[in-house]
Amino acid sequence: MTPEWLAALAAFLGPATGALTGLLTARRAVRTSRASADQQALTALHAGYQALLNDRADHTRDVLTELNAVKAELIAVRQENARLLIEVGALRAQIGQSQRPETSV
Repeated sequence: MTPEWLAALAAFLGPATGALTGLLTARRAVRTSRASADQQALTALHAGYQALLNDRADHTRDVLTELNAVKAELIAVRQENARLLIEVGALRAQIGQSQRPETSV
C-alpha cells in the first residue's frame, strides 16, 4: 500500500464512518420515537379502557340499585296480596254463613 492509497482510503473512511454513525444515530432516534409513540398510544388506550371499565361499573351499580328497589317493591306487593287473600277468605266465609238458612233443631 502506498501512502497515497492510504490517504485516499482514510479520506473515504472518515466521511463514511461519519455517515454510518449518523445513520445509526438516526435509526436509534427513529426507534426511540416509535417506542415513545407506542407508549403514548398504549397509555391512551389504557386510559380509554379504564374509563370504559369505570362507566361499566357505574352502570352495573345503577342496575343493581334498581334491581334492589324492584325486589323491595315485589316483597311489598306479595305482602299486600297475602293480606288481600286473607281478607277475601274472611269475606267469603261471612257471605257463606249469611247465605245458609238457619235450621231449628
